[in-house]
Amino acid sequence: MAYDEDTAIVLWPEYFDSRMTRSQGRRLPLSLCVPEPDLDIIAKGAAILDLEYRVHEDMAYPSNRIERRGCVKVERGPMPKTKILAAVGRTLVDNS
Repeated sequence: MAYDEDTAIVLWPEYFDSRMTRSQGRRLPLSLCVPEPDLDIIAKGAAILDLEYRVHEDMAYPSNRIERRGCVKVERGPMPKTKILAAVGRTLVDNS
């Protein structure tokens, strides 16, 4: 599939941050998370999965609007969002 801004899946760094609790936004088990993930490594994980992506550095996670950590938007591929999150999390752990 091709990247479409309107249907893209948003990957926030909070999803992969081992310092966060589930209620603060972490979406994966700690075994698939790293401390303080940055946008570059999340984008690298999307590239390894052969997904088209765009990095948006000026965005803030909805429940933490003060800290603008940005996000990575990836194409809605053949996998559901939960599988994409887990696959990107595995690449983060393997490459950090």
